[in-house]
Amino acid sequence: MVVVALAGSACGGTTKHATAPPGPRLTPRLAHALDAQLRDGFAEEAIAGVSAAIVFPDGREWSAADGLAVVATKQPMTPRTSMPFASVTKMATAALALRYAEEGRLGLDDAIKRWYPAWNGDPRATVRDLLGHVAGIHDARDSFYMRVRSHPDATVTPRQWIAATPRPGPRTHEAVYSNTGFIIAGLILQRAGRQPVAAGMRHELFDHPGGEGLAMQPTERAHPPRAYSYWYPHGAGNRPVAVNHGGALMPSRSAASAGWTAGALAGDVPLLARWGQELLGGHILKPASLRAMTDFHPGAFPLGYGLGLGRDTIDGHTMWGHTGGGFGTHTELWHVPADNLTIAVSWNDDELGREAVFLPHLLRAVWASEKRP
Repeated sequence: MVVVALAGSACGGTTKHATAPPGPRLTPRLAHALDAQLRDGFAEEAIAGVSAAIVFPDGREWSAADGLAVVATKQPMTPRTSMPFASVTKMATAALALRYAEEGRLGLDDAIKRWYPAWNGDPRATVRDLLGHVAGIHDARDSFYMRVRSHPDATVTPRQWIAATPRPGPRTHEAVYSNTGFIIAGLILQRAGRQPVAAGMRHELFDHPGGEGLAMQPTERAHPPRAYSYWYPHGAGNRPVAVNHGGALMPSRSAASAGWTAGALAGDVPLLARWGQELLGGHILKPASLRAMTDFHPGAFPLGYGLGLGRDTIDGHTMWGHTGGGFGTHTELWHVPADNLTIAVSWNDDELGREAVFLPHLLRAVWASEKRP
């Protein structure tokens, strides 16, 4: 059963706006089509649950959910159900670095070693390089991730993550994706901001319309109800296992503490979509900072990587955003600049990745609505 919520205009498109911004509009007909697409996609993908939201140029929102947040108790997934967003966190980490740069607390072209003296990589590598995955640092070894997954109640420190990562090499021209690089970026932001990263994100990024309910774990907790996350330790097609067993940190204490500035953001999906629209719609960062964030270079994503931000297309429409593949979850957050709308979709099943039908089918329903008379 699909649980649906509309915001901004309860009936979608019935309120008159004197200066309506250009781009797609949420109408009752489109809302019905989006509901059907989510319901059909859920039936096709055979997962536990899914939550989705779209913020339109005029601020109206469509959101809906289907399936279960907790399988054992049959707790339904709703638009208010909190989910972990994994690597989508990198957008917030990069945005905080840009805000600190605007305030003069940090220079994007500062050497990493200035802020993180333990850096043993390329001495020319900068903060900008870390945020763009070109600092020459790779990711932690697979054994590290297996330990995090196998000990869900453990607390993992940045030092442990960095220690599990091979020594950095020279700077690269193409992005080489590195969670560890964003952990080091978090340590730099903590020092430059003279406060915990969660406090910096709360004050600089989230405490305004659109982001108040997002939580930067492990310091903060996502609001209830919370979804369980399901993964397949014995391979696809076998019985899934809940990662978190109901803990307040999502998807587990070990994953939330380890993920930190690389992957610990959590909250409900409409909140994520609203915040993405505020950020990439130009309402949080100064124009020069947003241009820096969207200065894409090859690697990491199909059409390149900027600062904490990937670029991709669907049906020729350029999108800016990020994906998040966690232990038992997957999240897609994308802004379509030509349409000035943002979509977020998250599901609690890690066997289903970017190949899922949700994102393209929902966006195609929006684009098809613009062609109707």
